[in-house]
Parts: sequence; structure tokens; C-alpha cells
Amino acid sequence: MNRFFFKARKVTFPKTIIYLFIPLLIFFILFIVVYKIYCSEKLNSNDISFLITTIKDLFNILFFGGVLSITILSYLQAKKSLFTPIKTETFKMQIKAFEEILLFFQNKRESDFIDQFDLNNIIKINAQLLQLDFIRHFFSNEIQIDEQKVNELEKKISGSIISKNYLEKNFTKLEYHEREEKKEKAKITNPAIILKQWNDYEYGKIDFTNKFKEETQKLKNLSASPILPEEIKDLINKFERKIHTNLSLVGKILTEISKELPTKFPNAKSLQNFNNLGIWNIYNSRMDTVENDAEEILRYIRKYLKIDDLIN
Repeated sequence: MNRFFFKARKVTFPKTIIYLFIPLLIFFILFIVVYKIYCSEKLNSNDISFLITTIKDLFNILFFGGVLSITILSYLQAKKSLFTPIKTETFKMQIKAFEEILLFFQNKRESDFIDQFDLNNIIKINAQLLQLDFIRHFFSNEIQIDEQKVNELEKKISGSIISKNYLEKNFTKLEYHEREEKKEKAKITNPAIILKQWNDYEYGKIDFTNKFKEETQKLKNLSASPILPEEIKDLINKFERKIHTNLSLVGKILTEISKELPTKFPNAKSLQNFNNLGIWNIYNSRMDTVENDAEEILRYIRKYLKIDDLIN
């Protein structure tokens, strides 16, 4: 028969047997030495008693030392065996969480994130609402607003963020025992006063779409995972803050543009030239880019999983 079909079997002994055998071996060697000396009549009975007592004490020390070593090693082995499955399952859960992060950020350019968070539509919706405010303020008698189209526009809105100044200017803080009284605003016809009021205008209520809401919620869910390292949570939170900064930027830019509207559109007919694309160009030149932040998140995952080491 071919000997290459057989593999030598490695014989191993349990560590417990080895640790118990060593003290017994030392005790046996000392016993033999004492016995030989005694047989050669070089020791008296007192010397022998002293040696036997010393050997016994030494054996006890070695024995209990061995038992203590075995106990410690057994505990460490048991601890390792107990926590290894937990670490394995935790790592599997981390891998799954990293997969979700990769799906969210991988292979995306700046334009992909703009589309992902629906920023184009958010600009378009808010620009149209600014235009409606301008028409109501200056040309309410000349231009008939199609309320049905306004309702359709508002259906695209899923939520809003409000600036502090806008909140203080347009909402009244009431005590629990007070009731809000709705006062009818007196119609102002003086052009100078109308213009003065518009100069104080602030676009402080920025509306966003359901797509934006869903994508930002995904970010929150990713960073809320308890099994992810704190470093990657911080990177995701940094990315999310930039997205919200870009949303707030919509209000700032529309407020700035609102100051120019009376000059750019002095009459109702000129409003036909109102172009949302021009507003988008201004916004796009000033928004915070997030592509580099996404790449930083991907680099961290690559480093954490030691992908380069595995490939090499």
C-alpha cells in the first residue's frame, strides 16, 4: 500500500496531566536521592527526618502551585471559549452594518448625493413658494393665483425647518391660560410701506420632500447602531450635519434673492422671466460638498476591516 495515503498522527498530552506529573517526578527524584544517601549510611535519623519534612513541604508547595496554575489556565480557557462565539456574532453583525453603509455611500459622486437627497426639487419647490409670496405682496390685484396648483405643490412637501428669527417673528408664545386672537391685517396701499415690509422679508421656513426625509432617516439609523465603532458614527454624523447645513442654505439664498426681486421684476409681466435654474446655480456654487466625507467613511471601513492586508 502507498505510504503517502497515511499521515503521521501527532500525539499530544493534556496540560493538566503535565502540570501534575512534574511535582510527582520531582518528589520521586528527591526520594531516590535521600534513599541512596540513607543506604550509604551517611545520614542519621534526625537528618533523614529533616529531609523528609523539607521534601514534603516542597512537594506541597509544588503541588498546590500546580493546582493553582491549572485553575488559572482553565479559567482563561473557559473565558476564551465563552466569549469567542459572542465576538464572532458581534463581528457578523458589524459586517452587516458595514454593508448597509457601503450601499448608502459607495460609488457616488456629488451629483448622486444631490439627487439622493432631492435637493433639486427642494430648491424648485421653495423658489416657487418665494415667488408666490412676492406675488401676494406686490401683485395680488394683477395676478390671479391658481390655488389648485398651489395645493399640488404643497402635497410634495413632507416637512419643514424654521429659522429662529422666522419663528420669533411669525409665531406668538402663549401661556396656557391665553388664547390666540387672530387679527385681520390692514391692507396697505402705500408703495413705500409695501417695499419697506418686503425689505424685512425672510424666507425662514424651508420645506423639504419625503425623499429627503427618508434619506436623512436612513443616516440616523446607520449612526444609531450600537455595534459600530464611535469613529465611524462621528463620520456619519458629520455627513448628516452637512446635509442639514445645505438645507438651511436654501433659506439664506432665497432671503438674499428676495431683496433683489422688486428691482428684477418691477411689474407683473416681468415675472414671466422668473427662472428656477438661475437660483439653483447660485445654490450649487455655495453648497457644502459631501463627496469627500463619503470617501472618508469608506476609507475608515477599509482600514477597520484591514482590506489591504487581506488582499496582499
